[in-house]
Amino acid sequence: MVFNSFSFLFAYLPIVLILFWVSRRYLGKQWADVCLIVASLVFYGWNYPKCLPVLLGSLIVNYVWGCFLYRDLTKKPKAARGKAVEKNAEKTVAKTGSVPDDFKRRRKCMLGAGIVLNVAVLGFFKYARLLPALQGIELDAPGISFFTFTQIAFLVETYRGNIVPMGMSEYGLYVSFFPKLMQGPIMLPEDFQAQRSDEKSIEQRSNKKLTEGEKKRTRAVFEDLALRSAQTGDEWWEKLLRNVILISLGLFKKVILADTLGQAVAAGFENVAALLTVDAWVVMLSYTLQLYFDFSGYCDIAMGVAAFFGYDLPLNFDSPYKAVNIMDFWKRWHKTLTDFLTKYVYIPLGGNRKGAFRMYVNFLIVFLVSGIWHGAGWQFVVWGMMHGTLYVITRAVSGYSRKKEAQVAEGRTVRESCINSDNRNHRMLRRLSRGVRVLLTFLYVNIAWVFFRASSVKEGVQFLRRLLTGGTGKVSRSIAEAFNLEEFWYVIKVFHLDRLPDSYFYVMVLFLIVCLLFIWFSPNTVQIAKKCRLNAAVVLLAAVLFVWSVISFSGVSTFLYFNF
Repeated sequence: MVFNSFSFLFAYLPIVLILFWVSRRYLGKQWADVCLIVASLVFYGWNYPKCLPVLLGSLIVNYVWGCFLYRDLTKKPKAARGKAVEKNAEKTVAKTGSVPDDFKRRRKCMLGAGIVLNVAVLGFFKYARLLPALQGIELDAPGISFFTFTQIAFLVETYRGNIVPMGMSEYGLYVSFFPKLMQGPIMLPEDFQAQRSDEKSIEQRSNKKLTEGEKKRTRAVFEDLALRSAQTGDEWWEKLLRNVILISLGLFKKVILADTLGQAVAAGFENVAALLTVDAWVVMLSYTLQLYFDFSGYCDIAMGVAAFFGYDLPLNFDSPYKAVNIMDFWKRWHKTLTDFLTKYVYIPLGGNRKGAFRMYVNFLIVFLVSGIWHGAGWQFVVWGMMHGTLYVITRAVSGYSRKKEAQVAEGRTVRESCINSDNRNHRMLRRLSRGVRVLLTFLYVNIAWVFFRASSVKEGVQFLRRLLTGGTGKVSRSIAEAFNLEEFWYVIKVFHLDRLPDSYFYVMVLFLIVCLLFIWFSPNTVQIAKKCRLNAAVVLLAAVLFVWSVISFSGVSTFLYFNF
């Protein structure tokens, strides 16, 4: 089951909403959780019933593992050998208030074993097909990366004491909640818990298990969520309408924009060797846009659907193609994955605490992990290292620039700026500089995406060669006609524009220009949905986009990131 389908929008979602609110109103919060868990399992097993045991088994094992990590070690530590050692350990805890080193090591070993187990399961389903003996065997488990990362976060935060104990139903919902199950966003357990509790219940639960600092952190998360909610100032029907607008925009991005671009991409990659130079550039640009509209469209729908059930999913995309450099890009693209890798890979490796050289090595390791995670093939490693190399260079250059600025501020250099910051020409130069940096970053990301889409490194290199040596000529008709939606052709025929030579070419150019204007000059769809004025024109436009997307469901397609 996918979001862009009749079965989801007009059967599954309404039924689940009714059951959820009825059970919450008359049976209580726990039964509402059970309702959502069952609904999420149905959602996952609808198209992938063979993968359902993987999800259930992973969920149960990790929950039990987390319970062992969280148990109170101040009561007769079982890791101690002998009664004398046990009594001494209890005395140490009573005097110092800290757990003995033996038990700390034991918990670290348990945490490490849990992480290794999750990574092993993830690696098996993603890379076992590379083994000759397992080729041809179906080993796909869609969404396994996301619910595996979610559970690793649960184990780590449980070990650190940043969350209060979860019941089985609460944990099951945290892992399997269907809006975020298949493609994210990756939601941290403390953020999930904060959205489920009022401040009083947080205090009651925290007093038993958390330290004073941990209680403050948990309360701060709740206060932040409450503040964001209060800032909207919308009535319930306005919030409902904004969620519908967000879902409509997400569907439009996925069904109309991404799927149309995907047809051109598929036509181009079917025969890379025959691509002309202009064909290669159009296909490369189309894939860059397709990937963004596909993934961000899904996330928009997920955020809108989750809000119906009272959950605020984190923002996953913040206009990434407006980035001025590769560092800025990764602050905007798939933000929850970036935060996850930073928190659970980069910082444990040492972060920037062990010198500049070690910091750069850590960056490269993180991007290597990201590349390997995205797919089984050397082309994904190349993609990751392209981003990692430029990230290191950008970080080094930006660090040097900040150092020079500090020297100027301290009077260590005699060179002064010849241009007044308030000068109009200077402002124009800054805007021009920013535009150039955005274009260069966008071009580099485009080139890197080629390896992300290619079936091998060889095909990726071949495609890049066609960008420069493909020969001159018009865009291939098979690629250009992919943009000729039937809705456009109705307009074209009404005004007799089809009589113009190469009318299909003009439609393609117009489509790509509209997409580029959207990604560079428009706010992201989450901002549009939250800040737009709710008048008749906005509601009508959202309705038109929704209906247009729905009537285009004839060719229902899955989301690209189901592959990862």
